Amino acid sequence: MAEDSGPTGRAGDATAYRMRRLLETYYDLTLQISERLDVQDMSDVLMLVLVAIADLRGAPMDAELLAEKLESSRSTIERRLKPYLDNGRIAKERRGKSVVYLWSAEVGERDGAPPDMSVDMVRAVMAMVFDISND
Repeated sequence: MAEDSGPTGRAGDATAYRMRRLLETYYDLTLQISERLDVQDMSDVLMLVLVAIADLRGAPMDAELLAEKLESSRSTIERRLKPYLDNGRIAKERRGKSVVYLWSAEVGERDGAPPDMSVDMVRAVMAMVFDISND
């Protein structure tokens, strides 16, 4: 596939360019997350991102809510989370009657990954914003 260097001035080209850059950045961020978390299956990235977002917001999710968000069954979510619980990437904790899943950022640091993966992620987003703003 030939690489598009940007818009050519025709109507719609700028929109296509922005969409392509958004998708490329999404893909780049997905790869960064999957490498950082040692994801076994790329379909697990979204699940782990939801666990992290919920925990970082201070409202961790249980398997039932994750299943609802991912349009899956609770048992499937629990099965998919098991390897990440076993290796410590995700933790679970009882809160009242629920068992919620928590993000474990320290695991990546123990494995020699940079302590703050957000730096590379912000760079990827800023490069996209710069490209789009200069098209």
